[in-house]
Amino acid sequence: MKKIYYLCVILFISNTQFVVSQVGINTTSPQETLHIEGTLRVTNTNNTTITTKLAGTCAQGTVSDILVGENLTLKSNVLSANSGNYGIVDIPLPVIVVNQVFDNLELNVGGVNLDKVIFRLNTGSAMNFTIRGIKGGTDGRHIIIYNTSTANMKVDHLMSSNPINSIDDLGSGTQTNGIGTVELVYDGVTKKWLIINVRS
Repeated sequence: MKKIYYLCVILFISNTQFVVSQVGINTTSPQETLHIEGTLRVTNTNNTTITTKLAGTCAQGTVSDILVGENLTLKSNVLSANSGNYGIVDIPLPVIVVNQVFDNLELNVGGVNLDKVIFRLNTGSAMNFTIRGIKGGTDGRHIIIYNTSTANMKVDHLMSSNPINSIDDLGSGTQTNGIGTVELVYDGVTKKWLIINVRS
């Protein structure tokens, strides 16, 4: 008897997998894998889960992903409009030798510092240093590197060991004489940073 029962259950499950491809709630003709005719309520969600996407519906009610545009930031489950304010972050950058070179500098411009524009470099030294490339550039990403030290900050033209992190100074030598800023925008087509302004 047990064998017949198990066989019936296995046949039922097998048939269900092939027959049932769409499920309807309050509808007898589901149009998607799960089709709900009516309202939907979700409670007691897990707030420790980090959201990476948004969802919305089309005119027919089908749920799909929504892309987050350039003027919005989704970070730690909070969707924010970029207000035009320049977020500032301190970046420790220990310079331990004269003319130290930072190739492919990690500023987390697409990660934890996505909402930051001004990157305040704290070298803790009066020794000159050079930047040859910056990681994580995406099309249109705008950053300002702020040298807070009295040492000169030089930016090398197209010398990064990884070409997609290179910096194009557009033909003019780039260096701050002590405290100053270098403003850059990433060009996703040519895959390099472009210097658009230097203040020294």
